[in-house]
Amino acid sequence: MDMSDRCDFRQWLASQGLKLTAVRLAVLEILGAASCALRAKEILEVIRSRRRVNKVTVYRILEDFCNRGMVRRLSLEGRVSHYELACEHRPPHPHFQCHTCREVQCLEPVPLTRVWTELQGPVGNRADHIDIRVEGLCHKCREEA
Repeated sequence: MDMSDRCDFRQWLASQGLKLTAVRLAVLEILGAASCALRAKEILEVIRSRRRVNKVTVYRILEDFCNRGMVRRLSLEGRVSHYELACEHRPPHPHFQCHTCREVQCLEPVPLTRVWTELQGPVGNRADHIDIRVEGLCHKCREEA
């Protein structure tokens, strides 16, 4: 079951005070149906297969969604950002990235309460975000090697 079955994207946009537009809705639906984080270029290609859209519009929407906490931008190796839905059904989770093919895989969320407490540093710090990336060789590239 993908996230689109659980999230009411129209309602979510309304609760954010955002006008419902076809492109905003498409971005959320594409991320909701994705099994892994996507590059902006990939999101753009899917939307363009359905309708004409300006590249800048898609990038602005992604930026706005990130600022509102609706979408997470992942810090992965390489300069290309990857995006994933940050709804209640998609808690933050670690990611695996292959050195060779650069493919990104979502890993199961793990309880990081102790690590989180230690990573905040001195008492009084407030950590708002933690990003865990595991790098290595994926199973496909290992088989080919």
